[in-house]
Amino acid sequence: MKARTLMTGILASGALVIGGAGSAAANIAWCTSDPPVHVDTVSGAKVTVNTSVTVAKSETTYLNDVTSDAVATANGAGGTNITVNVYLPAGISTATVVGEVKRYHVSTTAAGQGGRVVTLYLTVPAA
Repeated sequence: MKARTLMTGILASGALVIGGAGSAAANIAWCTSDPPVHVDTVSGAKVTVNTSVTVAKSETTYLNDVTSDAVATANGAGGTNITVNVYLPAGISTATVVGEVKRYHVSTTAAGQGGRVVTLYLTVPAA
């Protein structure tokens, strides 16, 4: 059993070395995560909403000025609708914003421009 595990590990590491030989595109985009926002659902559960913003590498200096907030409201099905507003500073040409609640495996993505607000809508089921 140990030999099989060892061989699997060797093959996996070899695949990673070969697969990682290509060039990386690190100069194209850069991502930051805002501090998580804590929200109480209608059922009383406490959830964390994580947001991340991806921009061109030349615009990374503006990422420190990105802010976000979240508001939770009840929906008719007993769950919770969460509205996340991400404020993008002027100077960002295009950004991709992702919002997620890992606990419930819920996420959404939107694109936006600097100087505007990107609004994301998440629905958390009843707990």
